[in-house]
Amino acid sequence: MDTCFYPTNHKSTLGPALSSIIYSSTTSWTPYYNFKAAYIDPTILFEDALLRTLSGKRHFVGGLLEIPPHTVYNWHTDTDRHCGLNMLVYDDGQSRCLFAPEGEQVVMPTIELKYKPNTFYVFNTKVPHTVINFTAPRYMFSLEFIGRDYGLTYNELLSDIKELGYGN
Repeated sequence: MDTCFYPTNHKSTLGPALSSIIYSSTTSWTPYYNFKAAYIDPTILFEDALLRTLSGKRHFVGGLLEIPPHTVYNWHTDTDRHCGLNMLVYDDGQSRCLFAPEGEQVVMPTIELKYKPNTFYVFNTKVPHTVINFTAPRYMFSLEFIGRDYGLTYNELLSDIKELGYGN
């Protein structure tokens, strides 16, 4: 599990603000890597203690990603990033995020990331993973590291989270 994802020990306070963005008629959703995405203003991000603390060490942007119902985001590794910090904002309990730590095969062992409410997860985007979404739109919060932190690795972010006091 630790090589695929890592739950932080922090309960995020962003839920109400992110829900407002999701359901606002003024939110601008744009295509982004086969998702619909909405940028989150840093003033909203920094209301959360973990993100505010992390911003003292790393450069990042945050956004919401929507996957429509009855959609599979096929097995892949991310091409443009090595890690993320993710939090499930909304699904109806009918979506799955799976990792294939031994790589993609015809038949392969998997590990499921069972998101806990209001919990950030350090997410290793270089391990093959997939999302299967069934009956309702699925909304995910995700950080992307930019500028000097563009190549930040999973292990580096994991070390940061632990060093900043948000590790288990």
